[in-house]
Parts: sequence; C-alpha cells; structure tokens
Amino acid sequence: MSELRARLRHATAPLHAQVDAAYAGFDFNHEGGYVHFLRAHSRALGAVEVALEQAGIVRLLNDWPTRTRRHLLLADLSELDSPAPTTLPLPELLDEASCWGAAYVLEGSRLGGRILAKRQRQFDPSAPVSYLEHGDVARLWPTFLARLETAGCSSWPAILAAAEATFALFMAGAALEQASTG
Repeated sequence: MSELRARLRHATAPLHAQVDAAYAGFDFNHEGGYVHFLRAHSRALGAVEVALEQAGIVRLLNDWPTRTRRHLLLADLSELDSPAPTTLPLPELLDEASCWGAAYVLEGSRLGGRILAKRQRQFDPSAPVSYLEHGDVARLWPTFLARLETAGCSSWPAILAAAEATFALFMAGAALEQASTG
C-alpha cells in the first residue's frame, strides 16, 4: 500500500466507521430501506461530484466523466418512484489537493457498492442497482490510486480536510434521510 493511501486510510478510518454505522440504519430487508439509503447517498454524492467538476477534477482525472455516478443514482431512484432529494451544499474544493481528498472518498465508496448490490439483490432481485454496480472497480480504484500517488500533492492538510468534509457530507445525508423517515 502506498504511503499517501495508507496515511489517508489511517487518518480517515474513524470517519469511515462512522459513515458505515450511519448507513447501517438503512435496512435493505425492510420496505423502503434501500430507497432511503439511495436518497441519503444522493444528498451527498451529487454535491461532491458537482463541486469536483467545478474545481476542475477532469484536469486531474481525465476519465472523470466515466467515474461519475450521480446520474445512475438518480435513475435508480426514479425507477423506484422516489423523487430526488435536495443535495447538500457544495463543499469548498479550492485546490488540487482538496480535489484529491474528496475524490479519494468517492472512489473508495465504490468498493463497497458491489457488496451492497449483492445484498439488495438477495432481498429484491429486480431492484435497480446501477449506482452500486457502476464501473470496473478492479480498474478504476487502482488507476485512481496511481494518479493520486503521482500527483505530487504536497498539501496534506488540504487533502485530509477535503476527505473529512466529504465523509461529513455523507453522514449529514444519512442523518437528514433518517430524520425524514422518522
């Protein structure tokens, strides 16, 4: 494991665990659990993807258009007859380092998507899982990490702050969706 990846993984592990715990409350085995899970993700993912695009992520990841998932997430929600929720405010991504931090969280979130898609298919084989199954994880994650490592980002505080802010957005999305169901 690369030094930067290991450093990011270690520094954000508590936040990753908090996000996992927040989303564990969306039980796919109960009616509406999957829809609320997708709505919570939509609140955060859309904001982060748009902010990354406005900050010029395509200069860092020229394959960015193939990495975006918000359109698939919205299509899955539409197929489930759920309106798209309002996205959270866009995070401030002011430089390349902050783009790398936010993108690290988004790209890493793709890893668990396949597992979640399998879990949803067990409960409802006809459920739309385009968002969770998006992309070739075996290719996208390693190419992201390779680009991250060769980017020469020297601003660890900016990378970490953006990663932390992105995890916080996902937690806020989960909290808002939980509150709307209660």
